[in-house]
Amino acid sequence: MGAGCVFSKLEKDLAKLESIAHVFTGAVVAEETDSNAIVVLALRDSNGEQIASFRMVSEPGTFDIKSDPVPTYFFAFDDLNMDLRFQANEPYGWANEGKALDPENEDTDNIIISINASADNQLAFPEELIDEPLEDHVNDNVRINVGTVSSIDHPWFAEEQAKKGLWQPFVFLADGGTGIHFLQPYDPEKIPVLFVHGINATPRIFSTIIQHLDQSRYQAWVFNYPSGLPLPSLGYTMNQFLEVLNLRYRFDELHVVAHSMGGLVSRHSINLCVQNNSCKYLRSYTTISTPWNGVASAAGGVEWAPTVVPVWRDLDPSSEFVTALFETPLPDGLPHHLLFGFRQDSIFGAESSDGVISLSSQLRIAAQDQAKMVRGYDEGHVSILSNENVIGTIVKILDVAGQ
Repeated sequence: MGAGCVFSKLEKDLAKLESIAHVFTGAVVAEETDSNAIVVLALRDSNGEQIASFRMVSEPGTFDIKSDPVPTYFFAFDDLNMDLRFQANEPYGWANEGKALDPENEDTDNIIISINASADNQLAFPEELIDEPLEDHVNDNVRINVGTVSSIDHPWFAEEQAKKGLWQPFVFLADGGTGIHFLQPYDPEKIPVLFVHGINATPRIFSTIIQHLDQSRYQAWVFNYPSGLPLPSLGYTMNQFLEVLNLRYRFDELHVVAHSMGGLVSRHSINLCVQNNSCKYLRSYTTISTPWNGVASAAGGVEWAPTVVPVWRDLDPSSEFVTALFETPLPDGLPHHLLFGFRQDSIFGAESSDGVISLSSQLRIAAQDQAKMVRGYDEGHVSILSNENVIGTIVKILDVAGQ
């Protein structure tokens, strides 16, 4: 496939994604209710028949939610029984006095929704929303898996899909492989370990590590996503999927293992859960060969490519995403284990790296400062995932954190 064809397909895909993605922001104010599981919904009609998307927050405060860039109704409720469904007895409220907001003509950055436990002077709730399972509406525009049991050999995780995720993200989304997949049926007696791949990769990159997990103690989950999309969007999506799964299964423990750019995606997700006070289940965070200070070549791609892959902007070392990544501290008690690779056979005078990511980026001082462990291995960017010492370290991290 020629470069011109690649960029042409990318441009078409990005146009499709732009047509279905607008970020609305605002705040939920709760009155006369002790809210601890608030659900914000973007609706295409006032009766709740068409759900565009939803967002969960653990307490009153700010939120952001993605929806179509069209007139949208915003509704929120206090999910008293935490079943991710609206019941008529649960406190609720509307934004904009129950009228739709038009992003072309109105401010969509200051949406205020007041939840009131009192029925006095309350607008009617959307009848069609009652008992509707919201997890079926993570995003109606694309096919999503949240807790689907999938084999690591599934075509969703093939190399060709990884390429689509970078160069044709809309096609990747439409194919249906996006989401957090379980490699075995959920078992409440086993601790989940979530694996997060990097750019132009799939969960298969973790196959060797997964094979070495103690299957009697742990269950492997994998986050599969189109890696060409903006990093804030990917982190937001990972966080939203985990919120859905935690509400569904109420698990008390979860470990995260991320490779390469997956470390940036997962760190942003963790930052969001810190801000939402919903990280209590996290037990350990392990990153491998992550470009904490971005990738210098991404800036060149932004400057010279005919169509820019969105993630390149965030990987630019001077991007807002990279510079602000460590402004939110990790949750208290969550140990970060920073594993990095280097190649001793590099050309004399070349910048030290693992063959892909520079050491200076892997060892950004801000990342080292907040890490419990920093450990290096004489391995390449991908080969590090098959290194016996790396695998042994990860197994030990999981076992120690679980004690």
